[in-house]
Amino acid sequence: MKKCLMLLSLGVLTSCSSFKGDAPPLQGTVRGDNPQAATLFDSGRGWEAAGESKKALKNYRALLRDYPADKRAAESRFREAAILTAMGNETDAFDSYQLFIERHPGDPLYAQAVAQQEAVAHAAAKGDIRTSFLGLKSRLERKTIVEMLEKVRDNAPRANSAPRAQYMIGQVNESRKNPVAAIAAYEKLVDDYPNSSVAPDAQFRIGEILLKQAREGNQDQANLERAKNAYRDLLLAYPNSPSTAQAKQRIATIGSRDLQASYNVAEFYRKKGELDSASYYYQEVVDGAAPSDLRNRAAARLAELKR
Repeated sequence: MKKCLMLLSLGVLTSCSSFKGDAPPLQGTVRGDNPQAATLFDSGRGWEAAGESKKALKNYRALLRDYPADKRAAESRFREAAILTAMGNETDAFDSYQLFIERHPGDPLYAQAVAQQEAVAHAAAKGDIRTSFLGLKSRLERKTIVEMLEKVRDNAPRANSAPRAQYMIGQVNESRKNPVAAIAAYEKLVDDYPNSSVAPDAQFRIGEILLKQAREGNQDQANLERAKNAYRDLLLAYPNSPSTAQAKQRIATIGSRDLQASYNVAEFYRKKGELDSASYYYQEVVDGAAPSDLRNRAAARLAELKR
């Protein structure tokens, strides 16, 4: 650390960073036009054209390490990221794009870098990134993928990439069996990006997760009520969503569960001889259910008790 400070105090631009050995340009530094940097860049492009990716990468990294303030540094960083992606090293490519985004926001390649980084993060979320030296596909840790998607979201919070990344965070958490985190991610999307194209489906997914938990054994009435409210919020906020028909169906299903529960409570009280309580719950089923076998049975029980 002392060595780095001493060198900086002497005005020497050197490497103290942990990524690829290059340091960011000093604040206020004018972009230079160094002949040695030009040679390295031209050599890198030549090796790329010849299909020698590793040799090209070596030249670009040498330029980034030794001439980070040169006018070719931004494109060298971009080329580094593109080569890493083509070589199957998408995780390092993501980090390289991140450095480009942080250090060269005004460069003409900026929009491409943002788009390419988003593509890498989404590939990671879908399990398509190759992380082994053999080039075999391997799923990254959930935390790593979420952090990548969060960077994509935060790099351009007003772009369409932001809600897409937030939606994918929900998808990753859902697929990795983390329903609490998935619901939180979807809720954040709906709150922060209510007008995005993915907001309606995020709202629908909240209800689906809660309903799935109920189906898998968690019969907590509060969860069913939360699911019903999630579907109702979808119908209110996004009435033209393709998911509205399914949402209505789910609400009806939850209502049927509620009425079945009421019938079961009525049967419990009837068997205990508490007929007033039994009548109350049978009447609830009769009043709330559509014509069905359940409603017919409740009506028959009610008539029996009245006799």
